[in-house]
Amino acid sequence: MIVTKSIADRVKEMPMLSVVSTRLLELLGEDNYAIRDVVSIVENDAILTTKILRAANSVAYSPRVPITSVTAAINNMGEKVIMGIAIESCAPKVFKDPLGGYMSEAGQMWDHSLFTAIGARQLSSYTIRESSSNLAFTAGLLHDIGKSVMSVILEGNTEEMLGHIDNGEAVSFLDAEKKIAGMDHAELGYELAQHWKLPEQLAMAIRYHHHPQDVDDKYKDLVYTVHLGDILAMMAGIGTGVDGLAYSIDKTYKDYIEIEEDQLAIVVADIQEEFAKTKQAILGEEAE
Repeated sequence: MIVTKSIADRVKEMPMLSVVSTRLLELLGEDNYAIRDVVSIVENDAILTTKILRAANSVAYSPRVPITSVTAAINNMGEKVIMGIAIESCAPKVFKDPLGGYMSEAGQMWDHSLFTAIGARQLSSYTIRESSSNLAFTAGLLHDIGKSVMSVILEGNTEEMLGHIDNGEAVSFLDAEKKIAGMDHAELGYELAQHWKLPEQLAMAIRYHHHPQDVDDKYKDLVYTVHLGDILAMMAGIGTGVDGLAYSIDKTYKDYIEIEEDQLAIVVADIQEEFAKTKQAILGEEAE
């Protein structure tokens, strides 16, 4: 894959993640870590600590007694929410800005990413091989980061791209992106993951979330949870713009995620409930 100079430059222009968020992501990529490791990193960032304590004491979690420490906050909310707060705080340009190239409003990218993340976490408990629910959540949050850069490239070309799909010149939205930009948003997201020095597992989930069958076998369980979580988000009407349901589900997910259709319906209901709660905790008043 060759990245054109203009796209490479756009990737390099994206602000780096904060030191704290980068360390948290590195920690998540390790096989064994303890909550105290997470606490020691978070406590080095006063702003992040404040946001976490505010979320832990929010109406969404309604603690019986006030939460006054990061350790108590993690025990009450879980590491997934801590990671969500950290990523949302340090990469607002990626998640909060409107995606003009996808005709997506401000905040839609975050909603879609959060729904996908919760879906991937829920589905990780159904994988045939053991997988990390925290890693699945974070991969879900980050899976579409390439769209933040791709949107700028597509702006003004969206109608042309949709035309390629309508007249059969492009078989999918990913194919249409390639006709305009020379690569699709998953490939571009991988370049951004390299720029941010994300752990390999997360980079692979970003790169292959639309084509999980193509990833190395050791990453398949993780990538399939993100793939299916992404599809469920779009089916629930929480997408990122005009691409909507312009992606197909890879039915070989059944080789890696052992879940029946009736169970899937229950999972979707759980995702929707958790989505509302987590969004409220992370965004506070902005979620209303």
